[in-house]
Parts: sequence; C-alpha cells; structure tokens
Amino acid sequence: MAAQKGISMLLRLGTVASPTTVAGLRDVQLTLNNEMVDATNKESAGYRTLLAQAGVQSIQITGSGTAESQTSFETLQGYAFANSINTMNVIFGDGDTIEVGFQITNFQIQGPYNGAQTFSITLESSGQWTFTAA
Repeated sequence: MAAQKGISMLLRLGTVASPTTVAGLRDVQLTLNNEMVDATNKESAGYRTLLAQAGVQSIQITGSGTAESQTSFETLQGYAFANSINTMNVIFGDGDTIEVGFQITNFQIQGPYNGAQTFSITLESSGQWTFTAA
C-alpha cells in the first residue's frame, strides 16, 4: 500500500452507493480480526497447525473527532442509545471501501472548557462485509 493521507479516511452512514458522512473524525483506526482455529494433532510434529479460513472474522473501527452536522451527530447518538446494527462504510484515501452493518459498542462525548465538543466511538462489525478496491 502506498502512503496515503489519513485525513482522507472517512466513516459514512448508509451504503457506498448513497453515503452520508458521519462526522469530521480526526482519528480513525480500522482493525481486521481473524480468529484462528487450532487443528494441531499428533502428525503436526510438535508444530501448531492452523485451519485456514475457519475462524470468525470481524472488523473494529475506533475514531474520534467533531460532528459534521447536528443531524449526523444525533443519528450516531441515536444508534448508540438504541444499541442497533446499522449499515456504514469506510472509504480510504485511495478510494477503497468497506461496507458492513456495525453496532456502536462505545460512545463518549467530551466537552472541554473553552474547546470544541468532541466524541469518540467504537464500532464492531456484524455479518459479512463487502470490500471494494478503487
């Protein structure tokens, strides 16, 4: 992967076909988790053997920043309070996208004295995602 500007990575509500930018996130981190399945047996000669493509895959997105608009902030906050799963997508600086249903597992609002109100969020994937290369 060639170097890309972090500022270009966006979290958006809805599908890739009709997205709404969620917020002016300053920091975004996407983690792909591949759970391993140990298939080691006596014939493994003392070495661990993993079963390919057998474990659970998940995506976690964490981010923090300011709200893009009152409406987008209220939508995110509503998703958090409802503990619902909603389609969202991430677009990377090179135009690649990932789309999947996400549940908000952590939502924090910070209001520093004499500063902009910010929030942080953690999203966990639910179901199979779609990755589309640019």
